[in-house]
Amino acid sequence: MVAVLYNGGVVYIINMTIIYRIISLLFVLLVFLDAGVANTNDNEEDDNSEWSTCDCPANEANYNDESSAQHIIPFARMAYLISVHNKRTLSDGAYLLKALMETSHPGNTAIILIHVDKRVGISSRDTTDEDANIKNQFLYHDSTLRKYVDACHATPACTRTRMDDTKTNNNSNNNATTILEVHSHYAPEWSKWSMNDPTLWAMDYLTHYNTKLSGSSPLWDVFINLSGDTLPIITAQRISQLFEPINGPLGNTNFVTSSSCATGLVPTSIFDFPKHTMKRAHYFQHNIPKTLSYIDVTGEWKRDVKTPIYFGSQWMALTHDFVEYVIRSMDHPNGLGNVLKETLIETEVLMTDETFFSTMLMNSPFKDTIPQLNEDGALEKYPSMYYLRYERMDENNPNAWGKYTSSDPLYDIPPRFGEVTDGEGPAKAWGPYFLGTYDLGDIKDSGAIFVRKVSWTVDENLVLMLPVRSTQEGKSEWDELPDIRWPSLGVKIKDPFIWQALAEAKKAKEEEA
Repeated sequence: MVAVLYNGGVVYIINMTIIYRIISLLFVLLVFLDAGVANTNDNEEDDNSEWSTCDCPANEANYNDESSAQHIIPFARMAYLISVHNKRTLSDGAYLLKALMETSHPGNTAIILIHVDKRVGISSRDTTDEDANIKNQFLYHDSTLRKYVDACHATPACTRTRMDDTKTNNNSNNNATTILEVHSHYAPEWSKWSMNDPTLWAMDYLTHYNTKLSGSSPLWDVFINLSGDTLPIITAQRISQLFEPINGPLGNTNFVTSSSCATGLVPTSIFDFPKHTMKRAHYFQHNIPKTLSYIDVTGEWKRDVKTPIYFGSQWMALTHDFVEYVIRSMDHPNGLGNVLKETLIETEVLMTDETFFSTMLMNSPFKDTIPQLNEDGALEKYPSMYYLRYERMDENNPNAWGKYTSSDPLYDIPPRFGEVTDGEGPAKAWGPYFLGTYDLGDIKDSGAIFVRKVSWTVDENLVLMLPVRSTQEGKSEWDELPDIRWPSLGVKIKDPFIWQALAEAKKAKEEEA
């Protein structure tokens, strides 16, 4: 788009697209500066000041929960599981936890469970002797995530634990603070069944733990599991409003996938994939049975029921009723959950974290609770949403129908990435890929409420920008995101000039001589 200006006989032609891009970049710079990032530490863990306090809204001096906006708009009570597995996700997970805690009003976020990979563990330097044979023994203890968790636990206005409830016999609604707990039980192996273990543990914990309010209402309405390198695009308060069970546009809906799935926001049947494609071929090569026999939730024995496999995602947003259904079916040795689990393990198929929950959903009484989409693939009740979670994946090969999903450049890990992680390498060829500022335009278009995979180690600007709030009436949070995209001619990064360092090295060498 161009604009033509006439002034004193001179015609000026202005490329408005370029001007808009410049304004957007200036916006990012202002957000960056406003976040207070004035230091140039090599490692964000060098500065712990931002992790020493838990600034949830209820801890503000003049906070009045009776008059706050969250009581005007109905909301769901959210339960989150955050899974972290290495030094980077421990660090990135601190940003995720901070974003949820500090944008959540009382009642919005009922429970946050953090699961730390058992290979990392949660040993404390205060109570455990150091063992030179145990790698990363105190990785959690030394992390910013632990520092921030401790800060939140030291702030009663923000959090409590199950032990606090046990001591006070508190199972009423007189305490709307967030239950925040850290656990370490499993060491998931990529593509194996164990990838499901932390999620099933959290669902079991939430189902069987006495989390009841007065009467028969559960403490939480919606369960969302997140990887540590995820961030909310909008505030935790807005997320809880969108998922409100009665009138919320995302209420009473089970999301077991996102638009990275072949069929978008709904699960993909194995029969929807062309015969030659990897996912369909892999499951049939392992002779996955087409029928299962099991005891349903009414106690009736079902024999040889057609149980097609569906693909979805490891990361989900589920209703309380469906979570309870899954766990009840896992409790019985012949329940559908247990039978399906044993079938997937015995046939030694991979990617069960992408198939177990979506197959359970689509072969259950809750199959009609999947998202309803319009012709464009957006959510009918919220037509600006095309993704639940925005991420870039599987761009290295054509998809199942022979089409490439993107030709945009990708963020690679920076040269010093290994120094601030525990030797982690770049993203796998198929993803998910790291995201940064140049992906903001696509994030904006997606209408997603979460974004993955983001890390301060790759692009701190994006980490510090999210989540966003709507500042103008009639505009959504996504309107607040600047429309910054990958330059059409690509991006090439040049190493910085280091004349001073070279001069000092030369001087030192001369002095040695």
